[in-house]
Amino acid sequence: MERNARAARWGRLTAVLLLLCSMVGPLPAAPAFAGPAVTALPTVDRGCPPATAEGQVVYGCNELSRNLQRARLWLQQNTPPGTTDKLFKNAGRSNYAIARLADGKYIIGYSDDKLHSEQRLLDQMNGKSQRITFDPATGRVSYQAPRASIIAEGFSELEPCDNKCGPKLRDAGVRDRFSWSWRWNGRDGETKEDIKALRDRSNHGTTGLKTLALRQLKANNGAGRIDDPPDAQSGINRAAQRQAGPGRPGGIDFSSVQLRYVSDGTSGNTYSFKAPTTPGKPSTDGTGAIYDAYTALNVWMTVQPSKFWVNLNPDEPDRIIDSHLAQTDVGRVLLESDLTLKESGTKLIDPNSAVGKQFWDKMGAAGLSKFCKRDWIVPKQATIRESGSELYILEAPLEVKSEGADFQMPGSDFTCPGDSKAAADIYRTVVVPELTRLVNDSPEYTELRRVYISRVAAEWYRNRLAKAGTAEDFGIDSNDVDTLESIEPWDPKALYNKYLKQLNSVVYETPDGFVVTAGGVDFTQPVKVDKVADSTFAQQYPALPSVVEKSLTEVTRTTDDKDAFNGGADQVPALIKPPARPSPGGTAGGAEPGDPGGGGGGLPITGVPLYGIVGVGAALILSGLLALWRTRRVRWVASR
Repeated sequence: MERNARAARWGRLTAVLLLLCSMVGPLPAAPAFAGPAVTALPTVDRGCPPATAEGQVVYGCNELSRNLQRARLWLQQNTPPGTTDKLFKNAGRSNYAIARLADGKYIIGYSDDKLHSEQRLLDQMNGKSQRITFDPATGRVSYQAPRASIIAEGFSELEPCDNKCGPKLRDAGVRDRFSWSWRWNGRDGETKEDIKALRDRSNHGTTGLKTLALRQLKANNGAGRIDDPPDAQSGINRAAQRQAGPGRPGGIDFSSVQLRYVSDGTSGNTYSFKAPTTPGKPSTDGTGAIYDAYTALNVWMTVQPSKFWVNLNPDEPDRIIDSHLAQTDVGRVLLESDLTLKESGTKLIDPNSAVGKQFWDKMGAAGLSKFCKRDWIVPKQATIRESGSELYILEAPLEVKSEGADFQMPGSDFTCPGDSKAAADIYRTVVVPELTRLVNDSPEYTELRRVYISRVAAEWYRNRLAKAGTAEDFGIDSNDVDTLESIEPWDPKALYNKYLKQLNSVVYETPDGFVVTAGGVDFTQPVKVDKVADSTFAQQYPALPSVVEKSLTEVTRTTDDKDAFNGGADQVPALIKPPARPSPGGTAGGAEPGDPGGGGGGLPITGVPLYGIVGVGAALILSGLLALWRTRRVRWVASR
């Protein structure tokens, strides 16, 4: 009797284990991501690579990322006509995040021109704003009343940034509860250029892995695992790799590259950069400059043109730069160039210099001794050649404008004379032409020239997207600089204070005190262009098209050997459609938006053939049923 009872217990245990195995199926194959799994992070679906020690997961491989996919789809499919709500409007492009609260509710965060997605989650966690809730049972997103509850776990598509999001999550004590799918921050030993390259790979407008994942999600029309395509690469990245790779051609100043050619192709964009040659010298590295030119292109398209100004004026400490532009390197370049312009002007009117002596001689002849002026940089008419989907930027000069200004030095009895207009006329005649030459030729303004030429290309893209009716889809004028922020934060106020310090320092003695300057950089006006006719272009630039085309595969010098071109074309993989009829239980395919399970269709990726899985599963089920029948028979014998 005792032996039969023991056998019954073992039989029951075996039966349960066999039935569990029959439902679970074979173990998944080895993960694709290296690194130890982190048990504190959300559970990763069977058949998917585990979360790394840092928290990276494949998009759609854990419950939170899959729920976020479903929320994105619902928002895109249910956008109210004419809505201005950016929760809906940004659902096809911006960064989104999701969190499960301690009370069991799911909340959504999105980025726009005001807040990062993770910051919105924190505001909801603290009860400071309405909840944006996601209901897994219905797949719906809705606004709910504010209510505080701690974040139990979270997911953001892009790694929370070190500048703002990461520190705020750490301060709230929830940073280590977040997973993410695409890298954004640098690691120990990585340079600024490394970080620019990985951000290009993650968020490039055409080939970015996040960009492609959102397109794939829309094509799938359902949540599920989305692996990074192995063959995606941007033309920007190709150009950067080529000029820095083995066998780099000598004698080219790649650090001075300017974007001079773009094409808007159906399968991706093409870019080519112009760099001056420096015969007899080794080539300089321009990796960062290439990425900077592309980032500037995106800043000019994302930020509204009315914000394209900077202003260093002692009378206006609160109007230095627009808050959106101040988060970008474009804003930094403009403000630094404004300070450099003031320094250039100060040097030029030093009476010990040739230009300065001429200026003060004319001032003395006119009976003038003090001068307050405002210098600022504006675009001059650009020369372009446009042909269908191609744009050649042939010339893009800048110029300096100047006018006299009434002024009183803060904290001083120094005032500008009332005859500043007469002095301004002399200044414009003698000094401004030399200032304009410096802005267009001097090394101190290399970055300014680079970002301005990207502005010319951006204006062309703006017009094309507006005509196509897709400007909003690409975030034109959205002011959402979430992914365009400077790698190293900078402080506009620090540059302003540096200007005030210089303003209160006597660099040299003038006949009666020092000259006060105030000005800025003003790129707010639409770019004025002179379009070159086909016949003129063929006559003046006969070899340029072939040089540019060749530059897409190798660095190519112009026929006069004065410049070199280096470019690349986007390589965009075709979207792979999911199975027509996905099977339940895994994450390889996609569930319908309303699927309460929230899981993707299709079997998990295990490396085991489908028929083998079915056969083994059937055998395990049969074994489990036989074991149960045996235990029941043992119990019946024991009772007798």
